[in-house]
Amino acid sequence: MVAKQYRNIYLYLALICFVGILAIFVADGYLGIYDTLSLRIQEREHRIGADYWRDDWVNDHGYSMGVAWGEQVHFEYKIDNNRFSSYLTNVDVSVWKSGEEILDLYDEDISIDAFDEIIVNWTLELEQLEDANLGIGEYTIRIENGDIVRKVVIGFHSNDNDGYPKIMPPLSR
Repeated sequence: MVAKQYRNIYLYLALICFVGILAIFVADGYLGIYDTLSLRIQEREHRIGADYWRDDWVNDHGYSMGVAWGEQVHFEYKIDNNRFSSYLTNVDVSVWKSGEEILDLYDEDISIDAFDEIIVNWTLELEQLEDANLGIGEYTIRIENGDIVRKVVIGFHSNDNDGYPKIMPPLSR
């Protein structure tokens, strides 16, 4: 009689373990804070997803790309809050050269509700660089989102008459 009551106990235990394993995969793979950075130059868009930043070398050196001098670089930074609580942070974006901060592009405190997202936009324009007495060369765009730091290295170049990029030294200060 006792055996009939517990006849399917191993089936129930197996189902509970299976559901538990699925819950672990969902919690580990989905819950958290994820960010995606998109850069648009003319008609080309470069999308850098959250998985790109997992490598330590990438975090130290950043994502790099070349841009013709005079082109605007449009940034779209999306932060996904896949947690059960709201997320409060400060997003600070600045331009760096040789380890020195030379220009602030964006600085704002933001709040994201649970399982929501926010998109932050800004543009790096030629006038901003010229006003800071900067010229052609490589610059690091540093995006700080709380403890998260992302780096994008943008190399500005000029085009000679043949249409090929020609690297020129930056303007002197």
